[in-house]
Amino acid sequence: MLQHRGKAYWKIIIDNLVSSGIGPFPGDTSILKLVDNNSNLQHMVGLGYLSKRTPRFKSMNKINVILDGFFVDIEKLHLHPLIGNASSADSLYKIYCIFKKLLIDKENPEKACEFLDRHLRGNLTMMYDGKAYSYRDSTGFKPLVSAADKNKSISIIASENSLRIPFPKMNFQDVGPGELIKMDTEIGQEKILSLPTTRTMIDPFEFIRESHVTATIGGKGIYEVRKRIGKVQADFLSRYTDIDIEAAYAEPDYPRPMTLGFSAEYRNHLPKFDLGEAIINDRYDDSDRMIDFSENISKNKMITSGKSLKYILKHKISQKKIGLIQGTIQTGITTKESIYYLRRVGVGSVSVIVSYVPTVDGRQVGLYTQNRELIAHKYIGQVASLEELNIRISKELGADKVFYNSPSILSKGIGVSEYNLWFPEWVRFLEYDKR
Repeated sequence: MLQHRGKAYWKIIIDNLVSSGIGPFPGDTSILKLVDNNSNLQHMVGLGYLSKRTPRFKSMNKINVILDGFFVDIEKLHLHPLIGNASSADSLYKIYCIFKKLLIDKENPEKACEFLDRHLRGNLTMMYDGKAYSYRDSTGFKPLVSAADKNKSISIIASENSLRIPFPKMNFQDVGPGELIKMDTEIGQEKILSLPTTRTMIDPFEFIRESHVTATIGGKGIYEVRKRIGKVQADFLSRYTDIDIEAAYAEPDYPRPMTLGFSAEYRNHLPKFDLGEAIINDRYDDSDRMIDFSENISKNKMITSGKSLKYILKHKISQKKIGLIQGTIQTGITTKESIYYLRRVGVGSVSVIVSYVPTVDGRQVGLYTQNRELIAHKYIGQVASLEELNIRISKELGADKVFYNSPSILSKGIGVSEYNLWFPEWVRFLEYDKR
C-alpha cells in the first residue's frame, strides 16, 4: 500500500522473507528481486501493510491478517459459537479466527462473508496455507483493487487505489462490494463469492407459526411451505443423526403440516413409519388463536390437582418410540408437561423434534415471549454446535433426544436463501457438525 502523504513505515512478509522500510513503497521489480534472491521460499504469496510508525510489538513482525477500516458490534464476539480459544483475544484476532473457521474449516464462504459483513466496515485480507483471501464489505466503505501484470508474474490485491503509481504496467480493477477474492500461485486471482448488495429480510417465524394456515407469503402457500419444512428436516435427521423413532406426532396443533411432511418423507427411509397427526389434543382460547390456553392454565392445574387440559391417545403410542413435533421450544414448560404425560401412558421413548431454530431472542416470537426466560438463551457462548445444544436441552426437558432445526435446513425447507432470513447471530452460525 502506498501512503498518501509524508513518510510511512511499510512491511512485506512472504513466507519467511521479511522486507521493510520507511518511505516510498517498492515497485514491482523490487518485489520480484526480493523473491528471486530467496529460492527457498515455500509460498510465493505474502502480505504487506502500511503504518504511520514502526511496529510497537514483536507480534507485528509476523502477520496473518490485515484490516483497512473498522469493526462494529463486537461486544458479544466472545459468545460466538466458533470463537474457541480466542474469546479473550483482541477484536481483530477474534474476527480472523471465526472467519477462518467458517471459510476454511467449515468450507462455507457464504457464511464467512456474511459474518464479516455484519462486523466489518472496510476490507480484510487473510493469509492461510500459502493463499490470500480478501473481502470488501457490501457497503463498499473502503476501496479494494486487484491487478496483474501482462506476464502474470505478479498479482496484487490492495486496499489502495493509487497503486497505479508504483505499478504503472498493471491493469487495476475495483473489487466489487461484497466480493471475496482468493489469490494463490496456481490460479492467480479468483472470485469465490459475491454477496448481494441489496437484501430483503424475512422473519422465518412467519413460516412456522405467525401466519394463518391459509396465508401466502411471496406467492407461496404457508400450509405447503410448512409441510416442506417437515419434509426437509426429516430427510436430514434420517440420514445424518442418531434419531430412532417409529412415529411422529404434532404437539400442539399448529405443527400439523410440518408433521405430515415429516412423516411422509420418513416413510421413504422406514416404510412402516406411522403416518399420524396428533396424539396430544389441546384446548385453545378462541379469542386469540395464537395463545395455547393450556400454556397459561394447565401448568397450574397439573401442579395443584394432577389434571391437565391435554389428553393423550394412549392406544396410539404405548411402548412406541415416538417423535414429538414442536413448532418451537420457548421456555420449555409445555414440552415438559407433554413429556410427563407421555411417560405416564408408557411410551418407549420420546424424541422432541423442533421445526424452528433455537429460540434465544424475544424478537423472534413476538410479544408473547419478550419477558420470558427462554430455555436456549442460557447456552449462548457455551456450545459450538447443535449437537451440543440438543444434549443440554434434552436433559432439561427430560426427553430422550432433542433435535432443533438449523438455519440452513429451515431455509431449504422454506425455499429461500438463508441470507434473506433474520436470525440472531449466535443462532445463524450454530449448525450440525454432521452435514
